[in-house]
Order: sequence, then C-alpha cells, then structure tokens
Amino acid sequence: MNVTSLPAGFAALVFSTAALIAPAAQAADTPSASAGDSCIALSEDQQIVRAGADRDVLLRNGDQHYRVVFKASCNGAVTSRRLAFETQGESNQLCAGSRSVLKTDRASCTVERIEPLEAATFQRMARQRSR
Repeated sequence: MNVTSLPAGFAALVFSTAALIAPAAQAADTPSASAGDSCIALSEDQQIVRAGADRDVLLRNGDQHYRVVFKASCNGAVTSRRLAFETQGESNQLCAGSRSVLKTDRASCTVERIEPLEAATFQRMARQRSR
C-alpha cells in the first residue's frame, strides 16, 4: 500500500461516513409529520360523521379518529348520498394543505387541515352532532 495514498483514502472514508450520518441527524432534528401536514391512507373500515358538515366532518379510519376541516363552506357534504376523499385523482388517500377534496354528488370541498382526535373525543363530538 502506498503511504501517500493513505491520507486521501482516510479523507474519502471520513467524507462518506459524514454523508451517511448527516441525513440521519437532520431527520432526528426534524419533528415528525402530524396528520395536519401529511397524508393518510384510508381503509375500507371508515366512518364519516357529517351532521353539521358545513365546515368539517369527523372521520374514523380503522382505529384512528380525525376532524377534517374544509377550506370553505361545504353544504354538499350535508345532503350528498356519496362522500369520498380524493387526492389528485387518487381515491382513498387524504392529505391536508388543500391537496385533497371531499367529493360529493354534485361538488368537491377542499380539505384545509386534518386534526387527530382521541377516540373518546370523536365519540363525544359524533353524539353532539347527531342531536
């Protein structure tokens, strides 16, 4: 082994190790995405509570619970026979930040944000809306 190439090889090893460590450290410093700014894959086991759905609906997706808030009034959600979330033409995916819509019989309502809820809070809010 050539002694003059040793420092160059060592430097390459240090730089490649640093390149691997930096993204991991950066990821650790970045807060995890909340439901408010990420996407949720929707399952077949879901429930949409739409009573009083002018500004939001309640969503149960499996054992996860959310309040889905619309960007503007969504009168169609109250009376529509069909409700389905869609993101850029893809069904069964729900994203915040105006990327998703709630498709109704006649219109679409833009989703502004998604707020996670505790199961008990979801149940209480759903009961209040059904009165």
